[in-house]
Amino acid sequence: MTRRLAAILDADVVGFSRLMGFDETGTFATLKAHNGEVIVPSIGRHHGRVVKFVGDGTLAEFASVVDAVGCAMEIQRALLQRNEAIEPDQRMLWRIGIHVDDVLVEDEEIFGDGVNVAASLQALAPPGGICVSQQVNDQIRSKLDFRAIDFGNRKLKNIERPIRVWRWTTESEQLPSLAAPKEEAARPVRNRPSIAVLPFSNMSSIEEQEHFSDGFTDELIATLARCRWLLVAARNSSFSYKGRQPNAQQVAEDLGVKYVLEGSVRRAADRVRITAQLLNGTDGTLLWAERYDRTLADIFEVQDQLASEITGTIEPELGSIEFAALRGRTVFDMDAWEIYLKGLWHLYRFTLDELKTAKALFEQAIGIDPTFAQAQARLAYVHIQLGWYGPLDERAERICEAIDLAERAIGLDQKEPAAHLALGRALALDGATEAGIAHLRNALQLDQSFAQAHFALGQVLCYVERPAEGIAEIKEAFRLSPRDPHLWTFHNILAIANYQLGDMAEAAKAARASLRSPNATFWPAIVLVATLGRQGEINEAREAISRLHRFRPGMSCADARREFYFGDNPVMTEGFIDRFIADLANAGLPD
Repeated sequence: MTRRLAAILDADVVGFSRLMGFDETGTFATLKAHNGEVIVPSIGRHHGRVVKFVGDGTLAEFASVVDAVGCAMEIQRALLQRNEAIEPDQRMLWRIGIHVDDVLVEDEEIFGDGVNVAASLQALAPPGGICVSQQVNDQIRSKLDFRAIDFGNRKLKNIERPIRVWRWTTESEQLPSLAAPKEEAARPVRNRPSIAVLPFSNMSSIEEQEHFSDGFTDELIATLARCRWLLVAARNSSFSYKGRQPNAQQVAEDLGVKYVLEGSVRRAADRVRITAQLLNGTDGTLLWAERYDRTLADIFEVQDQLASEITGTIEPELGSIEFAALRGRTVFDMDAWEIYLKGLWHLYRFTLDELKTAKALFEQAIGIDPTFAQAQARLAYVHIQLGWYGPLDERAERICEAIDLAERAIGLDQKEPAAHLALGRALALDGATEAGIAHLRNALQLDQSFAQAHFALGQVLCYVERPAEGIAEIKEAFRLSPRDPHLWTFHNILAIANYQLGDMAEAAKAARASLRSPNATFWPAIVLVATLGRQGEINEAREAISRLHRFRPGMSCADARREFYFGDNPVMTEGFIDRFIADLANAGLPD
């Protein structure tokens, strides 16, 4: 055997067995045409060599990485044109993976880890797309217009070390489509909560304002319907009660819902007051009530703001109510949805033991229902939190796992905001910050009332030194969900953002507010120490260090610096980390 450096290209047909089952003769003819008229000629034009054909796959090698990637792009563009006139479910699409490595050569065959990596990259590529390793991307960056997106470190089959992956498609929009598929596969009905929104009563003296109360009810129904875990009665069903005064039990029985939301609208001049109350459909018990006062500058903007605010508040409220009903029951008599709720409760405790319990519960829910996208998404989220609060040497592996699980959740349900939230946070922690921000914005496009996504976007904006934008997102999270189980993290990121802006008084205020939450971790304590160190408040800093050490006994400046890294990736900028550690030292934290 001899060795040589090679750029390895692995190409394979997507769903070849399905196509053969549909039309065996036609599929085989198309495969021959693709190979003979597109793939093999393109490999030759780019100075490559076909090593072998394996079933519906092709393995090739190139002396130049630029030639290999140029060839792959040419192939995918040519095949895209060929497929334009073919029905979508009959198109032959290819995936391509490319890696550069030392290979073993014998009788013109190539072997080694590099070949395995290329094959694994091919399996990760989207249909009609290309995946390349970091080594490949580094070599072509200034030589080709290869507009790939960073998809983070990935665990590849039979490869010990994580490989950083970059994805390319022929489409200008590189992130997963938010459009619903033409026909969604039937999903199992879970024991999810259901709600009916009754038409809000017009309590104004001006009869013409009826359209405002009806419009607000419509907006609220539409906004609540974006909550993928909540079943919302249709508008026509709810409005059949307009002008009547039914009790909650009757509505629940008629419409088959568990909860009823009702309220009123009162308008005077340019002021509007909206009251809302959530009722138990079983016995009519009042579960939650709130009053909202606004000035009417723009009617539609006020309707939108209040609908999103009520939705953002009701989501965690319902979660708490649903979980409370499960106390005393074991997982052996719960369905997947109920086990998922129990997992959420443990997740929001933010301790290592509780996170491990949450992980086991989400895995159990997925075991019962493998199509449960929310459980997959929250399991990804648990891995992110285990990265923060578990052993530092496990962080890189945790993030790889989180990315895999979040992608799986998106594959199950592209419109699940929690899946885009998890993938956005994981990619940002893995160093793919812009891709992470894009996924977080996707989550908010799917559900503008998703307070945790606003918080996460604010956090990642702070990662890239955009604290003013981050504060705007955090404030939106506070507005939407003032009793959110993540509330301590909202305050904590607000503290960090103000620290970045140099407003130490506001930073200290936010850090102290975070520490008042019962599920706060060591992070607001360490932010408070740094803030006081910057202010020169040494006496207060000593007290803050004592509190920090109750969370993390003996924590030093060196320990604090390590907390800002996931593997080799700094979460914040190096300049921020250096400044923060210097302030900890000024406060008196040991080296």
